[in-house]
Amino acid sequence: MKFRFFNKPFWKKFWPLIAVFVLLVGFGSWYRFFGPGEFNAHTLKAYNTVLAAIMELRRNPNNFEAAVQAGVGYYNLSSMNKAEEYYLKATELDPTSALPWNNLGNTYRELLRFEDAENAYLKAISLQPEIPTSYLNLANLYNRWPVDEFDRHPRILPVLLQALEATNRDMHILRALVDYYGNQEDTKRAEQYREEIERQNTEDINPPQKA
Repeated sequence: MKFRFFNKPFWKKFWPLIAVFVLLVGFGSWYRFFGPGEFNAHTLKAYNTVLAAIMELRRNPNNFEAAVQAGVGYYNLSSMNKAEEYYLKATELDPTSALPWNNLGNTYRELLRFEDAENAYLKAISLQPEIPTSYLNLANLYNRWPVDEFDRHPRILPVLLQALEATNRDMHILRALVDYYGNQEDTKRAEQYREEIERQNTEDINPPQKA
């Protein structure tokens, strides 16, 4: 006995699309609840980033931006070894850029390779000392470093003070110093940097008039 709705023109015409849709829903459900990870918008974006970057690298193996994007995609997929591979490729393609070294530092940090992360951040700082990101990441690394291996906490303040001068007193570095002195319960110095942040914000809103 045949079911009526299978004889209708609509179902006869569109059953392949419906079958594909059912398969996709089934695969998505398996991946979400039984597969290797949660299939969400963030994961899908990372997959697309990797796919586009690898396709571009096949077309042009010397594309620095594609190598970096491949590393970013793999990092966001938690494939740290593949991220390392492409970031290292990017450092070879453009030895003057701090970006892949900074990202390598993040990758090594997640792999708990703290000394490699430290060296990568220091390399990024040596290449582009005016960029605050690598200083902040290095200070964060020292904060996370296991004390039983070697206490890196005393290095945090020198890094932040070096960054303060090298970045022309960047706002992100000032905020990090406020947090640092706040954690040290040095309210006086924390307030000094907080006041400087407020002055910078005021100047940004109301820049001084030229004579």
